[in-house]
Amino acid sequence: MTDGPVLVVGGGPAGASAAASLAEAGLPVLLVEQRDALGGAIHRQPAPGHAHHIRLPARHRRNWAALTARLSTTAGRIEIRTRTIFLGVDGQGRFLFDDRAAERVFACRPRAAIIAVGAVETIRPFPGWERPGVMTAGGAQVLLKETGRPPQGPILVAGSGPLLLAVAAQLAEAGNPPVAVLERGRPWRAPGALAQLGLSGGLVGEGLGYLARLAASRVPYRTGAEVTRAEPQGDRLKVVIRTGSAEDVVQVRHLLVHDGIAPNRTGIPLPAPDAAVPVLLAGDGREALGADAAILDGRRAAMQLLARFGRAETTTPAEERGLSRARAVQTALAQALHAEAAPPPPETLICRCEGRSYAELAALPEDASAREIRLMGRFGLGACQGRFCGPMIAALRGRPMPAAAPPRWPLRPVSLAALARLTTDETE
Repeated sequence: MTDGPVLVVGGGPAGASAAASLAEAGLPVLLVEQRDALGGAIHRQPAPGHAHHIRLPARHRRNWAALTARLSTTAGRIEIRTRTIFLGVDGQGRFLFDDRAAERVFACRPRAAIIAVGAVETIRPFPGWERPGVMTAGGAQVLLKETGRPPQGPILVAGSGPLLLAVAAQLAEAGNPPVAVLERGRPWRAPGALAQLGLSGGLVGEGLGYLARLAASRVPYRTGAEVTRAEPQGDRLKVVIRTGSAEDVVQVRHLLVHDGIAPNRTGIPLPAPDAAVPVLLAGDGREALGADAAILDGRRAAMQLLARFGRAETTTPAEERGLSRARAVQTALAQALHAEAAPPPPETLICRCEGRSYAELAALPEDASAREIRLMGRFGLGACQGRFCGPMIAALRGRPMPAAAPPRWPLRPVSLAALARLTTDETE
């Protein structure tokens, strides 16, 4: 086993927690992050030349302040590389990265690796979701945090999940409250799940704060409502909304959609107990449990590596209890917001990269493997390699996608000039 650093991919709460825990134990760490600064999606920092005034709930600010303090205390043992994109693992087991600042690709063989690349948003497809003016709520939130500017013109927020409330409240705070928030689920019909959520403390307080902000901005919050179609109408979108058996139409400039998150696993080397270079997943990339749990899960992964190196216990009861509580909260949320999904119309686009429809997906054999779905149906063959359409296909087929051959690398676009300047840790 090499004596090199432990690699941590992802600078959000889980990655920062893992890096700090390893460094506090005396191990050297290489922490890589694709953005200009650490923080992940929840603590996204303003882009250069911009500022934002989006205030997170107090507990999130406290948690991130504590994490950055730990990173600062152990800075001598942590090398941080920002603007560095994880490209995959080559045939020789080397981890490949695109260093955008240096305009080169480098490869390294770490002592071990913790992959904490977060989650990807999921949506339920409907005709028109791929149109200009439609984007995910999380994507809009990132732009808002990076630039401080909300999208201009009327905005509709729709789908399912607590992120709808957060984004809508932040848009209102930034000066452009949405015309409405549409929640597909009917939480009031699940009193047991709501009662369990009521015991979760901070999460309920956070949600009530968002609802209060929306009420102050006179933003309607409608449950049992969903978008069934969006189509261009001049410089606006005509959005058809169904609530029960009734339909109505609104015209907006932007439609923000969101239906939850799923762990980002595309191209991630799966953990193997007997691997020469152990690889562990952490945070929402392992199990989507939220920002608070991601901190615990990052430490949990670090403790597992330290135990493998004979330097610590595998985990602590406090971490396991915290993760169990977060899992119970997510289960209760899923129960409260559950809404049966009807198949989309046949013409609905599923794979945006390749322009493949639901009719073409439904025509594939029921027992088609992931490879057959890719090669026969041409789903997931585009630039995103199934990051976005993969969870969508799994939901439509009613079961997880079967195992596929490892995606081709590089996982993300990279210039030939950067590849030509490839360096490795053996030559640097």
